[in-house]
Amino acid sequence: MLDVNCPWSVREALDMTNRLRPFNLRWLEEPVWPPENYSGLARVRREGGIPIAAGENASTLMDFQHLLEAKAVDFIQPSPAKMGGLTELSKVFAMANGHNTAVRIHAFYDGPGLLAVMHANAALGGAGAMVEWRYFDLEAQLYGDAVIPKNGVVEFLEAQALASSRTPMSFANIAWPSA
Repeated sequence: MLDVNCPWSVREALDMTNRLRPFNLRWLEEPVWPPENYSGLARVRREGGIPIAAGENASTLMDFQHLLEAKAVDFIQPSPAKMGGLTELSKVFAMANGHNTAVRIHAFYDGPGLLAVMHANAALGGAGAMVEWRYFDLEAQLYGDAVIPKNGVVEFLEAQALASSRTPMSFANIAWPSA
């Protein structure tokens, strides 16, 4: 996948899909500005030859309905921190199911946002659920090793309560930069 964060017009996005197609991307994420240009996004999806993901900038159920009705995405990406939490997220799963569209929850977070996404994926996401993972490591891990991917997988035990970590984080062990 390639997340480009809404940089292009529809024409520029179509030109870029021609250049990116040889890389066989799983999806191209948010290629069009503004992110609410659902008809433009749908055109890129139809003509670009690369699956499209979007939705992290949507904040209401109506936004998700418009994305789905426009047939703008192959993967819809609700962000629970931006759109009303887990209750609204479960409604997006139902809506996407009715449109035969995969949900890949936007999760570029740490702390409670990451835990919410992991719990939602475990409850709603099924075997193909994915968690967006940052490309860098943190100085300290907020939840010890409980949410660290190993070989691309985060083991999520049924009885595991991530909100109460087995290894509490300590600020005493962080090497803080000098001022």
